[in-house]
Amino acid sequence: MAMKGLVLLALAGVAASEKFEVVMRDGFKLATWVNCKNFTNGKKNFVYDTSPYGHWATENIADIFTAGLGDDDHCSVRQDMRGSGESQGMDFTLWHSSANDTYDTFKWLASQPWGSDTIYQCGASADGLGEIFGTFSNPPQLKKEFIMWASSSGYSFSYPGGAYRKALGDGWLSTNFPKQYLRLKQTAFENEAPNPWWDPVNVTGKCDIFTGIPSVQLAGWYDIFLNGNLQAYDCYNQVNPAATHIIVEACGHCLGRCPIYDDLDFESVPLAFMVALDQFAGNPIPEQFNKVTFRVLGAGDKDSKFIDPFAPGNYWTSLPEWPTYTPTRMYFTSQHTLAVSPEGTTTPFTYTYDPANPVPTLGGNNLMIACGAMDQSPVENRTDVLLFDSEVLEEPYVITGPLLATLFVKSNRVDTDFTVKLTDVYPDGKSLLINDGIIRMRWRRGEGGGSQPQMMTPGETYEVNVDLWNTSFIFAKGHKIRVAVSSSNDPRFAPNPNNGLPLVQNGTSYIAENTVLVGGDFASYFTMPVVKQSQLPKVDLLNVTKAWFAARPPSFRDAVDRFVKFRREQHH
Repeated sequence: MAMKGLVLLALAGVAASEKFEVVMRDGFKLATWVNCKNFTNGKKNFVYDTSPYGHWATENIADIFTAGLGDDDHCSVRQDMRGSGESQGMDFTLWHSSANDTYDTFKWLASQPWGSDTIYQCGASADGLGEIFGTFSNPPQLKKEFIMWASSSGYSFSYPGGAYRKALGDGWLSTNFPKQYLRLKQTAFENEAPNPWWDPVNVTGKCDIFTGIPSVQLAGWYDIFLNGNLQAYDCYNQVNPAATHIIVEACGHCLGRCPIYDDLDFESVPLAFMVALDQFAGNPIPEQFNKVTFRVLGAGDKDSKFIDPFAPGNYWTSLPEWPTYTPTRMYFTSQHTLAVSPEGTTTPFTYTYDPANPVPTLGGNNLMIACGAMDQSPVENRTDVLLFDSEVLEEPYVITGPLLATLFVKSNRVDTDFTVKLTDVYPDGKSLLINDGIIRMRWRRGEGGGSQPQMMTPGETYEVNVDLWNTSFIFAKGHKIRVAVSSSNDPRFAPNPNNGLPLVQNGTSYIAENTVLVGGDFASYFTMPVVKQSQLPKVDLLNVTKAWFAARPPSFRDAVDRFVKFRREQHH
């Protein structure tokens, strides 16, 4: 370990910041900044954030909590992940070293003359991934966590449905690790299968890995990590239901580019910080906040460019648990409609999928490209897109929970993709995206289906499930529900060349004739998580948050304001 200088930081008051090179068990040195008001006035508790972005960016979330908890006896710890920032090496490990590095860092902090065995952990986005995966080592010093827009499943956010998340993977790696990009992408491609390589960054089926650490989690319905964020909450909640909270805003990473659900920063960010800070401090959380707090989406709001002032939705609710929903099937019909029961005979819909002419991405749970609830009508008139619409709704239709499409499909190729979108169709024809999903047929058995691809037999029919993740949404009276089926969504997902070859191998691309069957013994359908609106009571959290926020120390308020400003700058 080497100590490099003592720097005075003019943050919220004067804090002493010491930079250390903390040695890990394998000899790697991680650049670590410990910011304390002073290092001589007794043992300190710590708020820790580790990041690949540099200690000047999202790691400052640790400083926010230090300001809120009181900097006389709390210090922030900001650490550059290995292979990033000022830490040693050019070998970012895609979070595979997070468990050991977190454990070793916490042990080092507790061993310092000014250190204690009480550490709180926080992190947003890539930092949050390091936080969750770091928890896998169960460091004894870890007492509480605040997880923001992060996933507990490395595989499912990299390969949802088995398809490579092209825009996110290529864009994020090339932007943040330009010198390591080719190596990191090659590693990802070599592990497109749900194989043991993912174990250090995958909690799927392993909820007992957590030891009951109290946590507050922040997610977004249009966030890139939504599915894994909800999975993390479920795992933490199984182990310690009395001390686990989740807040789901509208946009997550998509803030500022989420055309109709651009949450007010004052609602989403300080609201989550309030709950987390109270939990860290051991204070009672305001009674208006239950365990599960989320934004109920709807057809536009006062800030929307698609104004629908009479539409229900677009408010906050807070519940003891997720509402119980009724799985309700909407069957695809030969007339391109959605029906409550299947037709008696089977009808095939066959279209040509050309990987050289994929359906362009318009919005969704993205980063690096346009995201959110964008209008899909510009790509819905293609011959390779099948549309199935409900009747015009005579009353609001309310859903909260998982979205799932069950398709009966076949192809003339050994491998191909099928994509599904759920949209809200306005009276003027706009078709705004709620969520979408994909299935790569050779990985149709999912994470539990083994590491060997399962090719299709051309012409044979297969039943597959397409996961569109989750939402809470109220379709307005006078609107229609639409399900769109196709075989591509580029660049959100890498187009399938239909040749069955691994990603690491180049090969000839083929045009596929893909078929979706409806009715009879092969009745494809969409399952809606239907609830009553009375199950989603409106709660005025804004005024509660404003009052709470106004009572916090000025240094804390200023720190949150800086983070909000930083977040906006990053997404414009």
